[in-house]
Amino acid sequence: MDGQFISMKPRILLVDDRPGNLAALEGLLDELNLVFVRALSGNEALRLTLKQDFALVLMDVQMPEMDGFETAELMRSNPKTRHLPIIFVTAGMKELKYQFKGYDAGAVDYMAKPIEPVILRSKVRVFRDLYLQRMELEFHRKNLQELVDQRTIQLRLAAQELEQRVIERTEELQQLNRQLESFAYSVSHDLRAPLRHIDAFSHILMDDYSQALDGEARGLLHRIVAGCDNMGKLIDAILALSRTVRQPINKMPVSMERLARETFAQCREQYEGKEVEFAVSELPESQADPILVRQVYANLIGNALKYSSRREMPKIEVGAFPDKGETVYFVRDNGVGFDMRYADKLFAVFQRLHNGNEYEGTGVGLAIAQNIIQRHGGKIWAEAEPDRGATFFFTL
Repeated sequence: MDGQFISMKPRILLVDDRPGNLAALEGLLDELNLVFVRALSGNEALRLTLKQDFALVLMDVQMPEMDGFETAELMRSNPKTRHLPIIFVTAGMKELKYQFKGYDAGAVDYMAKPIEPVILRSKVRVFRDLYLQRMELEFHRKNLQELVDQRTIQLRLAAQELEQRVIERTEELQQLNRQLESFAYSVSHDLRAPLRHIDAFSHILMDDYSQALDGEARGLLHRIVAGCDNMGKLIDAILALSRTVRQPINKMPVSMERLARETFAQCREQYEGKEVEFAVSELPESQADPILVRQVYANLIGNALKYSSRREMPKIEVGAFPDKGETVYFVRDNGVGFDMRYADKLFAVFQRLHNGNEYEGTGVGLAIAQNIIQRHGGKIWAEAEPDRGATFFFTL
């Protein structure tokens, strides 16, 4: 037992109208290391139990004004003293009916004199030890409650601090995003003016002075014009990405099947005269922004057409399937595919896995698609093999 409780002496209330009887009880119990408190009447005993905490009450039955039975009943009726153990110790009223009356009044034991000292000490010792154990448990309960309260305060403060950091970090990221968007937008616009001049003067040279230039000079001039054209496409791609990042999401029920069909019809116009096998399965509706999702399909279906256009019979398939409680949409083609070792470059801006001389493009389309899907709370990934086509999957 904790040292604090070993040194603590429990109080025992001795109630008897005869001081000699009280002194005799103290003598019998002196070896139990107790603090004895005397009461010469039932009223005095009631007052003491309301002011002090006792391990046990040893009480005589026959007392003037208020006997032990009445005193015990009043103690039982008070919430503060309801569970206080009482042992009646009396010289008279030894009959069984009085013992039953004592138990009915709330006593835990009824002892008639002459009392065997060993038995009395044994019974008092039990209640003393129970009291000490209860006090120790209460002490540890309070300590534990204090620790819980302290830890709760610490966790609350940590949560508030973390929340504040998240708010501050979110504001920083939003500010950074705004700066990046503004930078991309302004750079793209600032680049257009000198690019237009280079392109315009290059065309003037080609139209008015090409005859004065030798073959090598004309070739260099053509390369300048082609470079200007490519730079214009890159600027347009940067602006498209910037607009996608800045455009607010307006979610509503979207027919994914209708969007896929309409998008294919638009992309198909670039390959007029080329036979293409196109299949769309029944696609579940999605809660999404129709304008942005149309852009996703435009990039994925457009890529599928581009990279399968050299096949004798290009095949494009658009479908969906359930997976772990969500719908996975996909666009599959039978085109040139790619090596999965380089899949981490797919969605990076200006990263391309195929030679630009063979397949036109800016390397921004998949970055735009990824940005749109992530803003919807989804993800996008791909599976492919060289010369065996590619499949792009996404969730919303």
